[in-house]
Amino acid sequence: MLKISFSETPSEERWILRGQLTAPWVRELRTCWKKNHARDKQRACIVDLNEIKFIDKSGERLLRAMVKERTQFIASGIYIKHVLEKLTSKGKGSVLNRFGGFFLAAVVAAFAVRFGAECIATGVYIKHGLEQLTSKGKGSVFNRLTGFFFAAVVAVFAVLIGGSTAKAQNTAVTGSVPSGPASSELVQLTLRDAVNMSLRYNLGAIESGQNAQIARGQRLLALSNLLPQVSAGASENVQQVNLATFGLNGLKTGIPTVVGPFSYSSVDASVSQTLFSYESIQRFRAARTAEQAAQLTYQDILDVVTLTVGNAYLQIIEASSRIRAQEAQVQNARALYDRAADQVQAGTAPRIDATRTEVQLHTEEYNLSIARNNFEVAKLALGRAIGLSLGQQFELANTLPYSDIAPLTTVEALDIAYKARSDFRSALDSQKSAAQTLSATKGERYPTVAVNGDYGDIGPTFGHSHGDFTFQAGIRVPLFTGGRIKGDITQAEAELRQRKAEAENIRGQIDYDVRTAFLNLNAAKEQVAVAKQNVELANESLARSKDRFTSGVTDSVEVVQAEQALASANDQYITSLYNHNFSKLSLARALGVARTNYEQYLGAK
Repeated sequence: MLKISFSETPSEERWILRGQLTAPWVRELRTCWKKNHARDKQRACIVDLNEIKFIDKSGERLLRAMVKERTQFIASGIYIKHVLEKLTSKGKGSVLNRFGGFFLAAVVAAFAVRFGAECIATGVYIKHGLEQLTSKGKGSVFNRLTGFFFAAVVAVFAVLIGGSTAKAQNTAVTGSVPSGPASSELVQLTLRDAVNMSLRYNLGAIESGQNAQIARGQRLLALSNLLPQVSAGASENVQQVNLATFGLNGLKTGIPTVVGPFSYSSVDASVSQTLFSYESIQRFRAARTAEQAAQLTYQDILDVVTLTVGNAYLQIIEASSRIRAQEAQVQNARALYDRAADQVQAGTAPRIDATRTEVQLHTEEYNLSIARNNFEVAKLALGRAIGLSLGQQFELANTLPYSDIAPLTTVEALDIAYKARSDFRSALDSQKSAAQTLSATKGERYPTVAVNGDYGDIGPTFGHSHGDFTFQAGIRVPLFTGGRIKGDITQAEAELRQRKAEAENIRGQIDYDVRTAFLNLNAAKEQVAVAKQNVELANESLARSKDRFTSGVTDSVEVVQAEQALASANDQYITSLYNHNFSKLSLARALGVARTNYEQYLGAK
């Protein structure tokens, strides 16, 4: 529902909008805007949006048109301010300046990527651009420079068109509403507890749930257009009339100039009902389907939240494992240094051996400090995602050891994903809702049949009253609308094509997600087996190097190198375990069962 209040003076016009600026009412506002604003475009125009709760795409388009007419907006809410900033920030500056800044950003990004910056990308074009930036090209210098700058432009252009949305989604899923004050006890946090808390307090889950409620409200509003509208009232009136204001003071009829005061009482009830409106019927069906799509989107967000929280939980386990491995490295380095210092003191080894081992000891202590910091940061990230109380101390109760899962074929997995993925089902419902909206738009050409009536009882007093009533039935047929219906149909057809394309895109994304999850899972299994063998061989090599050093057969260089090899092997093993667990969780997400079966896929108990 949208309520429009309009007032004007010779120098300005002021609009006050209340409710939701969405498609059913944007058309009415646009009509009022064109009718009143066209009178004098030189006057200052002020639009108050303080009581607007929601703005959809059609509303944003209308506001953008108002911006071009130099309209001044008044808004205090964060949401409305964000929408206005997005509308007013596009297109500032000359084309030359914007292209120059774009090209400079492309060059900076290109050199940053080329000289070591890490980038994450899933799109085909972006991956290709990054490959061009990081690969050593062959051919002439001119061709290499051309490919270099072309790849930079592709990468930065993709960031410009998609970075804001990705950042907003990531912020919502990783953010939360703190659950309350912290306790002094150390909380034992299981994976199940973490997921359950995130489903309740995660910002992405909360916002998606409220979006589903907004869709429910829009469905109820559409339903109200098909149901009877009944109202009743009672009043007591006291009135005095000066007939001179009507020009009756000069008549010689014996009628007094002032009549009254007199009073009368009334009670009345009115009913209105739309008997037939094909447009309203189809809009209700579209709103109902849109509500179903919003509910499915909410379920999909819960799957995404589960994946995010599970990943954060796994990162803490990985960071904890790195601390233990690094502490073992520090102990080995300290023992080696003590042995080298004793040999130097006894005169059986040169001073350089003690220096080498001391440098290695400080290096391992430095790495241990980094590992401990990463562990604490990972804990903060998990607490932030699940809505843990601010400052609450906790430790993980699950270790999630290595475990395998029952294999599925790709065909079986795809069949499950197409049936279970909420985002795909939501896209299909959105497509269906768009088709129903198109049908409703075409229904604007059909006749509308409505009846209304009221009955009242009025008189000097209720004891001396008499009933009065009115009844009206009519049919209304649109004959000429100046192309408005044609414009609505064109817009609805375009939106339907968009929803169809989005549904097909998600179908392809599901195929990509499932196949990628299987590839990553199989690769992670192989990596775990190889990394485990490397750790065993590195431990064996370090033990032999220590024995050789103790016997005086070799110097400390060989032992330091063996320790570094063991550290690298441990790092690979920990990383492979994390990749394996995350690949299993990603497979559950690809199948659309992350929220319901995450414990089964991760082997958590």
